[in-house]
Amino acid sequence: MEKESNPAGNAISEAVSENKRRRGRPTVFERDHMEDFDRLITGAYREKTRRTIVAHYYRSAVFGILEDHNDIPYLEGIFRIDGNACIEKCEIIEQLGRMHVQDGYGEDTIIYAATLAARFYHNGNTVKEIAAYLRRVRKEKSWDV
Repeated sequence: MEKESNPAGNAISEAVSENKRRRGRPTVFERDHMEDFDRLITGAYREKTRRTIVAHYYRSAVFGILEDHNDIPYLEGIFRIDGNACIEKCEIIEQLGRMHVQDGYGEDTIIYAATLAARFYHNGNTVKEIAAYLRRVRKEKSWDV
């Protein structure tokens, strides 16, 4: 697309949509993961919002790690798979998934974070408090927050 300069010297695109700020929350999710969304949008998730699908994607990213390490003390309080049912504290598991997929933390770090989260939940902290702590850890890249 050609860009023209207006009298003020600013470049203006021919496509008006390129010049507008989009409404809503900006995406932080990489475009190369969009094909993963297409796999998730089946059955029950077809009528869900994009944000719900993204949250489900992040949660499902750590299911395998948490299943393999179900010997973590008190983990059954925040994550447990019983037959066909999955019991989870969604906000906590989503933050663990964001740590793994979005921020690139390794499996050992996810296990450590899950251990902390399970211990905090067992000691009486709320799900919102634990999710907020994990969010701060992700953003500050430090456990001392």
